[in-house]
Amino acid sequence: MAKYIRNNRTISGRLHDELVMMDISQGKYFSLNPVATRIWDLLEKPLDIDQLCILLLAEYEVGQEQCLAETTQLLGEMEKLGLVSETG
Repeated sequence: MAKYIRNNRTISGRLHDELVMMDISQGKYFSLNPVATRIWDLLEKPLDIDQLCILLLAEYEVGQEQCLAETTQLLGEMEKLGLVSETG
């Protein structure tokens, strides 16, 4: 299963419980909600979707199927934007 890791081209800062970042190479700003911010934090090291969901299920009140679906969707969007990439 593919693992994901965040890119290292962004400058980021916290604004309350959200993360605001700029991708220098793209010249674009992004804002992540609290759950997406947590996923970003967890992707400091490579993790696959199942590993992410195990960690998220321990922290949030969400069902396993919903966690898997929403995490998969978010990672797909973040990958399209160049914020994360697949690794081995």
